[in-house]
Amino acid sequence: MTEKTIKRFIAGAVCPRCAELDKLMMFRNEKDQQVRECVRCGYSDAMNENGQPEEISTRVNQPRIGEQPLSHEDEISVVNIMDPKKKP
Repeated sequence: MTEKTIKRFIAGAVCPRCAELDKLMMFRNEKDQQVRECVRCGYSDAMNENGQPEEISTRVNQPRIGEQPLSHEDEISVVNIMDPKKKP
C-alpha cells in the first residue's frame, strides 16, 4: 500500500511567480524534501540541504558578463546613527 502525501496550504504565503496570496501548499516528496507548490500557476520548488529554497533565476540576480556594475551595485557601507541627545 502506498503512503498518502499530505499537502497543507501555507497561510499568508505569496507565490514567487504569480504573486497570488494563499495559493501555496507544502508537502514532502519521495526524496523527503520539503516542496512548496502553487495551485494557481504550477510553480514548484524544493528546499535544499540547509533548509532554504533555491533562488529563482531572474534578470536581476544574474551576472552581466562583460558589463560594468551599475551605480546601485557598489559596495555597501555601514552607517551608524547616533542619538544627538546622548553625549559621547
